[in-house]
Amino acid sequence: MNKYAGSLFGIIAFSLLAIHDVFVKLLSIHYLPFQIVFMASLMAIPLALVILPFFSDITSFKPVFPKLMIMRVIAMTLTSVSAFFAISSIPLTELYALFFSAPILITALSAPILGEQVGWRRWLAVLIGFCGVLVVLQPTLSVPHLGHLGALTAAFGIAFNSILLRKVGDKEQVALVLVYPLIGNVFIMGFISVFMYKPMPIEHLGLSFLVAVFSVIAMSLIIFAYRISKAVLVAPMQYSQIIWGSFLGWLFFAEKVELHVLVGATVIIGSGFFIVVREAKKKIPASISQRPI
Repeated sequence: MNKYAGSLFGIIAFSLLAIHDVFVKLLSIHYLPFQIVFMASLMAIPLALVILPFFSDITSFKPVFPKLMIMRVIAMTLTSVSAFFAISSIPLTELYALFFSAPILITALSAPILGEQVGWRRWLAVLIGFCGVLVVLQPTLSVPHLGHLGALTAAFGIAFNSILLRKVGDKEQVALVLVYPLIGNVFIMGFISVFMYKPMPIEHLGLSFLVAVFSVIAMSLIIFAYRISKAVLVAPMQYSQIIWGSFLGWLFFAEKVELHVLVGATVIIGSGFFIVVREAKKKIPASISQRPI
């Protein structure tokens, strides 16, 4: 198979995640993020158990590192609800620009948590990337929306979970890493939704099902992409979402792309891409960037 095939599968996967976010945004007009996460996760579990074995072997449902798995489940549940709140609150282009800070956060966290040696070039890229985040937020010109805080919280959650994946290496089954957070979403978000559940008509249940389908297929394709190609050829494909976000946000929600967002996103993308390339040269283990469902 061509070594660039992983890049193609990555582009397809991240385009599916962008469409997934449109469905979430449409549902968020009527429902709170807790209920959307609960319904989508509930529908995604059987799909994941059917589809994931084609991309990742499941030899046991017992995690190798149960304590770390519990930490991942809690962190991913918080990440999911934060991401869904952000999707409902801010334009998709701004959402992705802030999501793109995850690789930068991974590098910043890898030194204190994993004890990795981070050279001055990558620290400089981290600093520049955070400057890009400030350009997107424009803190001196306006008060950032709570949705921005949700997006940054989700980015931090994605980074933290990626750090945990690096910590366990390839000893934990990838399929379980994806399935267990779904189960956590069902129990935690289900408990919260009991107190604020709103009955869903068939068309909204259908949208929830599409959220589940697109999420599971996208994550499966990302797993496959990382298996057949080097991380440096797959990871940067997530940046294609800025194009999808601009187009889909305009098409479905009449969202305008602000110049400062494009400038900030360019800075963040440049920093993240540099970090990915540097880590590939240093043969630092890549971890699959798990987007919340």
